[in-house]
Amino acid sequence: MDIRNIPALFGLPEAESLTELSAGHINRTFLVVCENKKYIMQSLNSSVFRSPGTVMDNISRIEAAFQTVPDIAVPHFIACGDKNYAVADESVWRMYRYIPATAGAAATAAAAGRAFGTFIRAMDGQELSHTPAIEGFHDFDRYFARLSEKNGAERSIMTKLDKLRDALGQVFTDTLKKRVIHGDAKPDNIIIGDIPTIIDLDTAMYGYAAIDYGDLVRSVCRGKEQFTAEIRDVTQGFAQGLAELLGGDEVKSLYYGVLWLTGELAARYLADSLSEERYFRSKSAAECSARAEELLRQLDMFNERGEEIREIIYSHMG
Repeated sequence: MDIRNIPALFGLPEAESLTELSAGHINRTFLVVCENKKYIMQSLNSSVFRSPGTVMDNISRIEAAFQTVPDIAVPHFIACGDKNYAVADESVWRMYRYIPATAGAAATAAAAGRAFGTFIRAMDGQELSHTPAIEGFHDFDRYFARLSEKNGAERSIMTKLDKLRDALGQVFTDTLKKRVIHGDAKPDNIIIGDIPTIIDLDTAMYGYAAIDYGDLVRSVCRGKEQFTAEIRDVTQGFAQGLAELLGGDEVKSLYYGVLWLTGELAARYLADSLSEERYFRSKSAAECSARAEELLRQLDMFNERGEEIREIIYSHMG
């Protein structure tokens, strides 16, 4: 099928114009214009999302939960019959109205924290499919094992990540509560417009609140040597969004979420740098190696300033 005809599957006219957007590691994304109205159209990467129907069903549940949230939104996917996606030429397609961003606006650390804290609170008590969107996503042991199979990783790095793996195993036990989380919490996944909108919902999953918090802290602190203000802002926003939802053990785990997500991403990039097939398909081996080194330096800083980070967490989270 001609890609310009995909919108017709959603009851729209043929695309007048179609521009592929380069942002994102996984799905192919297009800006489409139909009768002078803009839409986002995506083709899900079936090699990453093995059960796209499950992903889209989860998104329907998230949309329903956010109908009662007044100050944070998620995209509304256009129906194709009784589903929110269409299948054409063995590819899964979906569309939603383009969400305009305020000119020059980007999510601040505080706004990002508040949005993803709100996401966890809005999904409290809601159910998703227990089929994972991405098999083994945020499984530190799995990523460490993959890296261990590669030749070329420095022994000192493997030792560092192995110690982190042991520490995480002591904190994130079967007794720690799992919730519905976003799974890819970072400011880039929030559009600041008339109302902040959380996008890239594909990774929504059952997991620990510390995963979203850790990813937020890692992302807002990237490239910074001094990051106290960023961590304070994102923690304050996260606490506001959660509205005292987390239990004491969950609050204690938040710092370890920072170490987890930073170390996990370092392991993933390092493994990609040593692999023929890459998850981060748009990056070369050299780029993956450089990103891994950056993340390992960041991990060292988070370890060195652990007491300070924990004090910030407890001052805002209780």
